[in-house]
Order: sequence, then structure tokens, then C-alpha cells
Amino acid sequence: MEGLLFRVAGHEDYPAMLRVSEGVHNGCDFLPALFHRWVDQHNRTILLAELNGTAVGLISTYIVDGGDTALVQAWRVHPCCRGRGVGRVLRQYALSLARQQHPGLRRQRYSENAVIFDSKPSGDGVREVMRQTVLCFEGTSDTLMTHMPSLRLPPGGVSQLTPPQLHALFSDLAPLHSAIGGRVITSDCEGYCTSPSNIKLMDNGNRNVFASRTDKDLTVTISHSYGVEKGLRYNIDCFGRDLNSVKAHLITHMEGVSRAVDVIRFYIYVRADLLEGVRRFCADAGLRHVFCDRQQVLLEKDFEGETDSLPLRGSA
Repeated sequence: MEGLLFRVAGHEDYPAMLRVSEGVHNGCDFLPALFHRWVDQHNRTILLAELNGTAVGLISTYIVDGGDTALVQAWRVHPCCRGRGVGRVLRQYALSLARQQHPGLRRQRYSENAVIFDSKPSGDGVREVMRQTVLCFEGTSDTLMTHMPSLRLPPGGVSQLTPPQLHALFSDLAPLHSAIGGRVITSDCEGYCTSPSNIKLMDNGNRNVFASRTDKDLTVTISHSYGVEKGLRYNIDCFGRDLNSVKAHLITHMEGVSRAVDVIRFYIYVRADLLEGVRRFCADAGLRHVFCDRQQVLLEKDFEGETDSLPLRGSA
């Protein structure tokens, strides 16, 4: 497609973002809530693709891991231009621009629906970092307050981590890596290496980290919440092997929001072997299962070669 123009988005491009995002996530899109915050983040770039002065595509790159990794997020194309190569060219441009602005970049990291990823041929250098199942349940504050007293569990010792405690968690890596099953921890589809350089990035933007320990296991959950068209979207990434500990964390999160808003939609990211237990727990909490569970895959791909000079215009 000839005539594409790429430019960095600013606060004034909120209407353009809404146009490109038309119909995304069925009233629970994260980007309208996070757009202005993202524009202000110094290590993030939001790019718009325009055709004849109208926004037709958008993508974000976010630099993490001390400058080693570009997170690719919010990659979307307006329905009028899908299937015409706009997304491919926009992504290529965004990653080339990120590499020029941050010469130390070594890899890109992004999330993808597992059905899409599993249908692709292997051998393109993409590696799987983590696979989580996403549960989506919806309820009201009244429903949660009614059901909370019946969800009794042994005391779990769940506590919200302060910045010094978060530093301590990232300093004792063996139990943390055991809990998350690797060296990358996720929050709302953003993947961070467990390195001190990422602590400040995680300890902002309305994120909260909770932890608890048993004799055998460490359990960590990370929440990230924001208002969407349908109410409050509350994301919870769960890491750990003990189902009762994960349930105790979920109760802590739910108690914290049950009095805050009316409609709450929980997106719970959990390992496959805890899926059935977490699903039953949410039903017992009076929450309604909104849509079929899906698997989300966190992926990485190393950069190769040098970057080319970038024209502001591109073709697909």
C-alpha cells in the first residue's frame, strides 16, 4: 500500500487511537485507559500509520531489561486496511526505529494468542518464553461482598510488597525463578526479566505485587487495573504451584476492589495445572465466566544485522 506515513503519537492523537482501536477487546480494551500514561513514558514510543491524513494503524515499543529488550504491544490496524500489509510494514518500521534509538537492543518480546502461534511454521527464530491460560470472569461489587465470607481458606500470609521488599524478591532469584518457571515475569502481557533494572518499571502504573511463602513454595501475584468501557478491568498474573496459596492471593485482590467499583472484569493469568481449581474458585465467588479460556504465549526473537535508515513513508 503506497502512501503510508509513520509518525510518533502524542496526547493530541487520542481520537486517532480510538479510531484505530474500533471494536478491539469488545469494550474492555486497555489502550484508551493507558494511552496518555504511555505517551508520557520516556522509554516507550507509540507510532501511528496514516494514509491520506487518516490513522489506520498503531503500535507501541517499550524498552525494558536495561535496554536489552523491546516489548511490542498494542499492534493494531483499522478494519478498513486489514489484510493489506499495513501491520507488517508498521511493525518493521517500529522495530527499526527502536534499534536506531537504542543501539543496545538485543531482542523483541511480545505476546500472541497460542492458537495463532501454534498454527505457524517453526524455524523463524522465535522462541517460547512462557505460556499462560487466561480466565475471564465478571461480577459486581455486591456479588463479591456477598460471597467473600464463604471463601474461607487457611491464613495465607499474603502481603503487598513495598519497594524494598520488591528489591529483596528480585535479589533471591532461585525461589522466584521456581515460582515463575523461568527468568521472565509477566504483568498484563508485559514480560520483564527478573533484573533490578526492571523493578522501577514494574513498581509504577497502578501495578501491585503480592507475595506469600510456605515451607515449599513461593507464590507471587501482580495486579494491574484500570477503567474500561464496561467498568473496571482487573488483571492478575499468578505465579506459584500451590492452589490454596493462589486462592488466598485472589481473595486478597478481590477484597481490595469489591468496594471500589460496580462492574469488575477479572483477567486471571494462571498456569495450566491450576486452571480447574481457579475456575471453580471464581464460580464460588459468584463471578460469571465471560468467555472461553484462551492460552497466551510470551515470545522472543533476537535481532540480527544492522538497521537501515528509515524513511517516514513506507509501502506495503
